[in-house]
Amino acid sequence: MNLRDLGTRLHASRLDGSPATVLPLVPIVLLLQGCGGEAWQAETYPARGQITINGEPPEGAVIELHSKGQQPDVRNSRPWGLVQPDGSFVLSTYESGDGAPAGEYAVVIRWPPDASQPSFADRLGGAYSTAQKSEWDFTITEGENQLPPIEIVGVNVQSKDDARPPQKAPPGPAVGN
Repeated sequence: MNLRDLGTRLHASRLDGSPATVLPLVPIVLLLQGCGGEAWQAETYPARGQITINGEPPEGAVIELHSKGQQPDVRNSRPWGLVQPDGSFVLSTYESGDGAPAGEYAVVIRWPPDASQPSFADRLGGAYSTAQKSEWDFTITEGENQLPPIEIVGVNVQSKDDARPPQKAPPGPAVGN
């Protein structure tokens, strides 16, 4: 069978819209409608905060929350916020500005050279990019959340042009020499 014959057969076998062809599909459509992807999402609560680095707002920095306990959902979603020109940020998890699931979180901060471009570079040299070494913990509770301000002082901020990805740990000793 060539492709033209296959296309003709598929076209001829389309549903004609009669009850005999549509009714058997109704249970399948109703079943799939319940699989919209929202059942796995945890309830979120509005959360906002403020950050300064050396007294200045780090516009374009990314604040990310890492759960310290039970994961917020089956996908281990991480609430995050983009720092605005005034140093404010609003957390988002599933949709823009929807907040974060209730729980305890370690705070991670990265400051890419250009927030509009994906990058591993960090103007903070990776100093605040791991949850295990986080200096800040946030608790998200039901209702509105105004997070404590983050004030980082005395840190060396790399220029946008000099920012590099955080350094990996040096390799272990050579084996077999």
